[in-house]
Amino acid sequence: MVTRQHILFIFLFIPAAINAQHKTVHDNLLWAGYYNTIQLNNRLSIVSDAQLRSRDWVNQWSQILVRSGLSYSFNNNFVITAGMAFFKNAQYLNKQLFLKNEWRPWQEFSYQTKYSKTNLTHRLRTEQRFLQQVLDNKLTDRYEYVFRLRYRIDWQLPLNEYLKFGLGNEVLVNPWHLQNNRFFDQNRTFAGISFTVSPSTSLQVQYLKIFQWHSNLSELEDQNIIRLNANQKINFKKKS
Repeated sequence: MVTRQHILFIFLFIPAAINAQHKTVHDNLLWAGYYNTIQLNNRLSIVSDAQLRSRDWVNQWSQILVRSGLSYSFNNNFVITAGMAFFKNAQYLNKQLFLKNEWRPWQEFSYQTKYSKTNLTHRLRTEQRFLQQVLDNKLTDRYEYVFRLRYRIDWQLPLNEYLKFGLGNEVLVNPWHLQNNRFFDQNRTFAGISFTVSPSTSLQVQYLKIFQWHSNLSELEDQNIIRLNANQKINFKKKS
């Protein structure tokens, strides 16, 4: 019988296996993001974020993105969300910068469980990616469609009234490419500290280790990322 432990082992083994079989390149990135939640009522909320991402720390562009979705909470533990994202993905050819469009509808459900003072959250997200193509050093009107599946597990531990420690892992795969080397996309392991500024605002510093597979180059990219986030919640629901 296939258990949850077996599935988790398979997901975590994927990047290690690819890393052992192909060349690895290294890069350092900086991600800065603003996350916003607008609570409409006890069930509905709008979740949005905007991010700037750079490579070689701040010497090259990596991505610019905006994303938003509508969430429905069944209870304090189970939430479903659906939305749309727009990306500008940077690609450098002969030192020329191309910012390629990506349109990304997405859907997810998350389930949270509490153990004493800690929280454990599971998130499963599906993404329908429409990626603009470059041909002969020119942006084209052609788009490639890729369906991606993401599973993340996130553990949080309050340290005191203002500080919270977080640790987690996320695996990203392309299920339609199960039989070829495009199946594995990324593995993200992260740890960080969140600081509560006010009841509606918090700041986060996070370190990510990402292994990203580039099948067209037959290489695995080992990324070290410093992530700086601001989180804000606006509450419109009526008080009891």
